[in-house]
Amino acid sequence: MAKLTSNSLTLIFLVAGVLTTGCLNSIFTKYQDNQCVDNCEDPNPSNQKKFEQPVLQTLQMFIGESTCWLIVLANYLINDYQKKNYKPLLTDDNDINDSNDLDQIKLKKKMSFKDSLILCFPTICDILGTTLMNLGLLYTPVSIYQMTRGALVIFVALFSIFFLKKHITRVEWLSLFLVFLGVGIVGLSGSKSHNQEQNSIPNQLANEINNQINKSVNWKVFVGIGLILLAQIFTASQFVLEEHILSKLQITPAKVVGYEGSYGTIITFISMIFLHLFIGTGPFNLVEAFSQMFNNSNILLSSIAIMISISCFNFFGISITNKLSATSRSTIDTCRTLLVWFVSMYLGWEYFKFLQLIGFSFLVFGTLVFNKVIFIDDYLPLFFKKGLSLHDERSYNQPFLNEVVDEPIERM
Repeated sequence: MAKLTSNSLTLIFLVAGVLTTGCLNSIFTKYQDNQCVDNCEDPNPSNQKKFEQPVLQTLQMFIGESTCWLIVLANYLINDYQKKNYKPLLTDDNDINDSNDLDQIKLKKKMSFKDSLILCFPTICDILGTTLMNLGLLYTPVSIYQMTRGALVIFVALFSIFFLKKHITRVEWLSLFLVFLGVGIVGLSGSKSHNQEQNSIPNQLANEINNQINKSVNWKVFVGIGLILLAQIFTASQFVLEEHILSKLQITPAKVVGYEGSYGTIITFISMIFLHLFIGTGPFNLVEAFSQMFNNSNILLSSIAIMISISCFNFFGISITNKLSATSRSTIDTCRTLLVWFVSMYLGWEYFKFLQLIGFSFLVFGTLVFNKVIFIDDYLPLFFKKGLSLHDERSYNQPFLNEVVDEPIERM
């Protein structure tokens, strides 16, 4: 059995952190959206007004990210204490193996406050992506949102090729397609009623296609899909920009999240003021948004929970981008949908669907293949083996299921 190295343990911790905190953030946000803010005594739920403030939710996300400065402060105090109590230790094999990583860090320029202004670019992408996605959810069913959101990994891969000059093998393209296909099946299953679940899978697919063809055109759904697709482009741009910045400048992930949170809070709040002055209705009503939040204890408490979870989620996400790649981060992040689904069923928000299970199986399998946890190269036609790097050719001798991932994944 392979020995778990420090890199492997760190990777496992980061992936678990992304999945857990990402799941909690989605659950808290869903809980907040379900809170009634007006006409709550009406027995007809359709007449009740729910909390729909996507811009305010974007602001609270950045406020949460700003709390990462507490991690930076704690790390500084710990390092200062360790320097005062330093005693030399014997190095082991892992330290020798990590020397290349230390050499790479020394080649990077330390980020100054002036250099940190470049983080405004991924921050703006984050603002636009998050807000557009929340707006798109107002016009589309959750099933369509899930299908469209699966396009994120494709956009990240394309941007990594064009802008970072990276290479993705045919096997990795296949794994990305499996991820997208899995999310699509999940979205398709979400549009079915409970009675349809009893039909066979081919009949379910045929009925769904016929239903979609026969439905009248709803322009709001198309607007929502366009907003969510546009959001994925901005989110992919954010991931790729962060990877490029981390490859050039020496900065800890906590500082990246802290800077982005601070800049994002300032930019979003100023934008909210201008939107309130020039539009002032719906989600752009600044006074109404804050009034709804502070006058409802459930919304206020869920806002605090969202801030904490999003802060941890982005810290783990940036750490994965730093150790692996932007595409790996977006692919791993997609798997949190599985955890969200389980929690939603436990809370009674959803019920089990076999077709949804098939979709999640494709999603998880594609993620494991992309991240080289599972090797399927020997089981594929020769077409998929062309154009592999030396590192990928060595994977032919690996078992079908790899025991651990022993090194950073930089394959693109």
